Amino acid sequence: MNELREKEELHTVLWELTFDPKLKNSNLLKYNDLLLNYSHFLTGNKFSNDLQELFSVVHNNLYKWLYGFRYSSLKDIINSSNGKGIVICTPNRYVHFVRSNIDTFRYILNITTPIEIFYNGESDLSKENRELLKQYTNVYISDISRYFDNKIVDISHWAIKPFAILASRFEEVILMDADAFYINNPLKLFDDYKYKELGSLFFKDRTLKFRKNKIKRLKWLKSFIINPLPETKNSRIWNKKSSDELESSTVVIHKTKALLGLLNVCKLNEKILRDKIIYRKVHGDKETFWLGFEMSRQNYNVIPNNWNIAHTLRNNELLFWNGHIVKDKRENINRIGIFEAYFIENNKTFWSNNHRCLTLKDNQEPSNFNEKEKKIIYEILKREKKNKFFTNN
Repeated sequence: MNELREKEELHTVLWELTFDPKLKNSNLLKYNDLLLNYSHFLTGNKFSNDLQELFSVVHNNLYKWLYGFRYSSLKDIINSSNGKGIVICTPNRYVHFVRSNIDTFRYILNITTPIEIFYNGESDLSKENRELLKQYTNVYISDISRYFDNKIVDISHWAIKPFAILASRFEEVILMDADAFYINNPLKLFDDYKYKELGSLFFKDRTLKFRKNKIKRLKWLKSFIINPLPETKNSRIWNKKSSDELESSTVVIHKTKALLGLLNVCKLNEKILRDKIIYRKVHGDKETFWLGFEMSRQNYNVIPNNWNIAHTLRNNELLFWNGHIVKDKRENINRIGIFEAYFIENNKTFWSNNHRCLTLKDNQEPSNFNEKEKKIIYEILKREKKNKFFTNN
């Protein structure tokens, strides 16, 4: 990992010597123009100087899977990414969640923003299910297996998520899990002031005790993160306050501003790296988001609020929770839950050994949904009774 970190840091230095990073906030259009018109040497064989040649070698060594399939150059990636949109990855077994979410966005929250659904090859999402999803307006269906060199990335399961962000048709992306249940407009995430500055937005995972088997995780991280970014240095995982830092049920990325970080998140989810190292040390893709930004020396943005059973915006406005409206997404999605209140994690709460139940102390009272939230939940459940996304399966 030290060798990879050194390559990523070198890549960042060469990138920033070539494309002025200060322009990302002072003049994004000019920065975008630099990426479009002065990056051709990265995939060519004509160099104006030794620096360009070195940059090209490092870039293509790190991201061997990036070109030669959907994209032939960095310019292709930039040109194919426009506007804002929502990205959801789903196999057949989660289509019920996705249909319910799109229905909520279109008919209850009144969101017309384009949505791109990614799947991984013909066996992942049937033609029948693709046609079901296409029935909604402004929904696009894309096969991630056609974008990159699968001999290297071999995308599967959680690993699809960062690659879907990179491959999406949008410049500004809200990636959400199929079972992320929104009762508020997700587009509010684009208004977060730190997102506007850094081009990234992440949410905290539960605060989980550092058990003996997790101590090795922190030792591993500190073995190659030599000079952590301020946000890493102040994180719970770095300070042994939680064995897990981020969760990735919702991730927001501005692909132009945060491209360096995103590329390295994808790097960490390559087949060999994830199977032999990353996923053995952390749980799936979720920690690779902050880790990818850290290793490429890109500051990142984490909503500072305590983890709730439901996630909130920076101003504590309730936004979404994981697991949708069903009682248990793993065992029986036909049983719809009853939603009356939610709990905020604090120093008087702790998670069960399986991390699925929050235990309360001292007769703590829950936070009640406000009238607007109750109405939205009621309308979603009402449409479920009508459309039977879950109860008909």
